[in-house]
Amino acid sequence: MLLLLLPEKSHAQYLAIEDHRIALSPWRDKESQGRDHALAALVGVDFARSPGSLPVDIYLQDGRKTRFILQVMPRSFQVSRLHVARSFVTPPESLLRRLSRERKIIHAALASPDTPLRFHRSFILPLAGKVTHDFGAYRYLNGHPMARHSGEDIDVPQGTPVRAANNGIVRLAGSFYYDGNMVILDHGGGLLTEYLHMADIQVRPGQIIHRGEVIGHVGHTGRVTGPVLHYGAVLHGAHVNPMLLTKLLARAVSLGTENR
Repeated sequence: MLLLLLPEKSHAQYLAIEDHRIALSPWRDKESQGRDHALAALVGVDFARSPGSLPVDIYLQDGRKTRFILQVMPRSFQVSRLHVARSFVTPPESLLRRLSRERKIIHAALASPDTPLRFHRSFILPLAGKVTHDFGAYRYLNGHPMARHSGEDIDVPQGTPVRAANNGIVRLAGSFYYDGNMVILDHGGGLLTEYLHMADIQVRPGQIIHRGEVIGHVGHTGRVTGPVLHYGAVLHGAHVNPMLLTKLLARAVSLGTENR
């Protein structure tokens, strides 16, 4: 995942990656004056994407197009084996309607519009703890293969405050069968963060949130084996590693608009 910065004078209009259009936002970096007065966009790929070249096209206001090539690098993923209540692996038929409704609600929240960036400072971790279930892990529950793990599970004591990773707006706050008490924050630029399995929820949908604000407390609601926070990040519909967010600004890539 990258924060791409272009000079404001470049007259760039938008980016496109594999026919997906990405809006540019005015960027006012409060932590580095050298990056002030720029245009910014967030770029990332899903953990399931194969390594290789990723073309990024910059469309200018005069109709010209410039292409840059990013490289998606390979990485290894752990295998996770857990045992949970049988109903969390093969839910009874009486729950199927509820599960279908909840999937639609969560999908709609994660499909929020690509709004201007709401943050201009570095991301923080929602809490400090031991990562026990890694991002992208291949999961087996009660011996059955399941969907890959889309975030990081951080183990901490019950009741530990969970803080917003950065400024944003609450897109979803509610209780769900698999995810427990869950909050989704929209940080703009197509980036959302997820906070699952909390004991309680301290925010409401539509509320504006500031970095470090307490949004809930660690619990063990939903499909978990003990107190844990599942911390996730979704960018333009792709599941990306949330632990990379803390270095997003420090590793920002500045681009010109010359043909490459």
